[in-house]
Amino acid sequence: MNITYEWIEDIDRFKEIAAGWDKAVESSGSHDPFLLSDFVISWSKYFGGKDPLRALVVYGGKDIIGGIPLCLKRGSRPYSFVKILCHVGGSAANYTEPFYAFRDIDILPVIREALSEKKDWDLLYLSDLRRENKLLGELSGSGADKCFSVKVLTDHSNWSIDLSAGLEKYLSGIPSKLKRDLRSKRKHLEQKFGPVRLREVKGGDVAKLIDDYSKLSLNSFSERGRESSFESREYAAFYGEFLMAMEAKDRLDAHLLCAGEEPLAISFGYRFGPGFNWVLTGFNSKHKYYRPGYLLIEELIKLVASRGETIYNWYGYERFYKAQWCNRQDPLYKVFILRRSVKVGLYHLINSIERAIRSNNMIVAAVRKIRRS
Repeated sequence: MNITYEWIEDIDRFKEIAAGWDKAVESSGSHDPFLLSDFVISWSKYFGGKDPLRALVVYGGKDIIGGIPLCLKRGSRPYSFVKILCHVGGSAANYTEPFYAFRDIDILPVIREALSEKKDWDLLYLSDLRRENKLLGELSGSGADKCFSVKVLTDHSNWSIDLSAGLEKYLSGIPSKLKRDLRSKRKHLEQKFGPVRLREVKGGDVAKLIDDYSKLSLNSFSERGRESSFESREYAAFYGEFLMAMEAKDRLDAHLLCAGEEPLAISFGYRFGPGFNWVLTGFNSKHKYYRPGYLLIEELIKLVASRGETIYNWYGYERFYKAQWCNRQDPLYKVFILRRSVKVGLYHLINSIERAIRSNNMIVAAVRKIRRS
């Protein structure tokens, strides 16, 4: 097979190959919604001017057999002198992996050749690769490279609820105190407003649900003294457009939790591949006493089980509520491919100093004290 590649930096050119790209993504079996063309196109519409597109497309003959949608960003301070290639989507991309339409094809040699050709980057950073992604195996089996250095780390996990032993078995592992508390909250809610129900939202009603979710997110974060990502109009518009694109292709799970007619919480998940893939949740902060987010989780667990699915996927990074509910963790890997240069050498030096400072408890305590004051 004659393997070639193309760097796509113009979104109109990407739209031309979008159908073939999506066909290859689907045939790869990676079930990664953050590789879909709708995700790339929606992101580029709102952020492509600031972080220009660098999609790497790998061809076998005339057919797309692999690739990864990247963008070019400047590092944050103190690394603003470094230009970083990273997966499009920022924090909205829970997996940042290349895809392989054919498992017996190696694309690391193509990635190396393509990176050698490009001169406008210093560091390729992929923050969230699952263990089964073939790139990790290729990197572990590759030798030293005179042009690049490679680092692979894991410091967090993909959290999920595994229902393969059955719903009753899973629920028996939930702390009794939590179950009693939620039964009490549910009872009080139903006495005041009416039955707690999980409503599926479809079609044109999804647009209103997205708008309602944005308001819930802003309010609940503000009450906790934090800032929601939806403070950014561009971020909210990007998510809204992508969610509607997923709904149009029957790839979205959208739900509203109510007590009677009173809205409690909103949930969105991606229906792409097996399991229930949970990406966004917001709750009505004026009812926080009733723990609406937790009641939503209960209802979604029952929904997943009723569908005959065995995985309720919560994606990466630890949160307290994840530790309470999830019974499965799978490692997620970070991949760094660094160009050998003076600039990257300076990046290494600053990074080493920064890690040394962070490991010194006295310095960390002093910095926190200064920030509080």
